[in-house]
Amino acid sequence: MAIDKNKRISKKGKGGRKKKSDAFEKKAWFKLRMPRITGIHQSTYGWTCANKTAQGITVESRLYDRVCTIRCGDLTEKPLADSNDDAKTSTNLKLRVAMTKEDECFLDFHGMELTRDKTCSLLRKWVTLVEAQTDIKTTDGFVFRVFAVALTKRQDGQCKKSAYAKTSQVKKMRSKMVEIMNNILGDKSTKFFVGKILADSCSKQFESELEWIFPVKDAVIKKVKLMKRPPREDLHRIQELHTDNANEAEEMED
Repeated sequence: MAIDKNKRISKKGKGGRKKKSDAFEKKAWFKLRMPRITGIHQSTYGWTCANKTAQGITVESRLYDRVCTIRCGDLTEKPLADSNDDAKTSTNLKLRVAMTKEDECFLDFHGMELTRDKTCSLLRKWVTLVEAQTDIKTTDGFVFRVFAVALTKRQDGQCKKSAYAKTSQVKKMRSKMVEIMNNILGDKSTKFFVGKILADSCSKQFESELEWIFPVKDAVIKKVKLMKRPPREDLHRIQELHTDNANEAEEMED
């Protein structure tokens, strides 16, 4: 083969390679500040980072509306292991970055959902699954869609293998579940709305109120989804959300 005739073979450049830099050196770190809500006993939870830029975009703007998923078992006074049977270990809390100040991110409630393992473990054969949902508007202008599930169970001394409910009974149970959710969670601020959900107030009411229609078990709030929020961020509300309220315990007991 003739010399210098193979065009696919290129000579190496004389210039040196660019020096590699650590990507994390270009990031700014912020501490996550947890809201002061009944059921959340931790004031902070880890850190989050954002890229530094010199294009006129602030680092805080990159963090705004970022959603963090946190396990409720880590927010107790003593973090709970996954092997614990407590309901908090199988619940994921979604919190949104609403405000940044002095290298801290102040979080606001964005939603809640059971883990996939817990949701799959609730499904059983030979029983009826009852699902209900309703939209609840808080006093500060947020609209949340709450999803609840309940499973029928066999009665004591029953010989039949299955525990199916009739269609008329399912309709009554669904309407009763919607009524309970509206009574317990409705007409409250977001702070007390989240406190009621973390306290699992609806689940206890489901089991007692649905017993006269059909015996149920595993009646829980499966998911809470944010549907609508005020067009402008209320910074005063965010500051109040991260401060202690003396009247909080009294309203939670009502």
